[in-house]
Amino acid sequence: MNVLIASLLRVTLLLALGYLLVCLYVFFRQRTMLYHPQAVSEGQMLELARETGMSRWLDQSGKPVGWVTRDGTDGSPVVIFHGNAGSALGRQPLIEKLRAAGATGRIHVADYPGYGSAPGGPTQQSLTDTAERALDALPGRAVVVGESLGTGVAAQVAKLRPDKIQGIILVTPFESMVSAAAHHYPWLPVRLLLLDRFDSATALKTFPGPVAIILAENDATTPPEGARRLFAALAGPKKLWEVRNSDHNDAVANLSAADWREVWKLVEPQRKDSQRSLPLP
Repeated sequence: MNVLIASLLRVTLLLALGYLLVCLYVFFRQRTMLYHPQAVSEGQMLELARETGMSRWLDQSGKPVGWVTRDGTDGSPVVIFHGNAGSALGRQPLIEKLRAAGATGRIHVADYPGYGSAPGGPTQQSLTDTAERALDALPGRAVVVGESLGTGVAAQVAKLRPDKIQGIILVTPFESMVSAAAHHYPWLPVRLLLLDRFDSATALKTFPGPVAIILAENDATTPPEGARRLFAALAGPKKLWEVRNSDHNDAVANLSAADWREVWKLVEPQRKDSQRSLPLP
């Protein structure tokens, strides 16, 4: 009996040690697991920008912030905080949907550190700092559009600079990165391990402006239950659109043109000609 107990204890200790090692591995590698930037040279980015009708977007000091459409002069400026994969210049389908919905101002896409040709590395702090600098590079208030990971960025900057935001569109959002990670890794203590928590529900709880949420019914990346909890936490004007029979990457394309117009009407109920984007460099 004593030999059996000792063997069980050894097995238990080995399993516990193995679990601890897995947790340590995830802790130290979590940002590599979380962020998936595509590094591209500045020359390649400029070439892609020319092909897609975009130009470099500079702040008042002349430093790059991201990219801006060449068309669009009046109406509210739009700032997109994009999703996890690729870079800022891969957002043409979303830009086209916003244009068709009624966005007449210039549409800007912020660079993230480590994505495209932007220096640095992605963290919650670095992405939030970038988002704040992007809003400060525009006069007046902007319509903010967050896409997947970018919904967390949009929520964080809305908490810091609600005065710079007219309305928010969140495409396939999550309640918090903790709840999203716990969904994918229920066997890990993610609440103890996660560094970049992107608690969108808390950040947006007191945001006074309108928020439109677009979720995908069959989203396997950011579970729709989290988007519904986020929606319930909002105190200001809000509306939710659920895109049926769609997964995470299909929501932008599959939301109908009529629904896109309703989304835009919520976040920009009337155009203000005094709100203009910075002139192109």
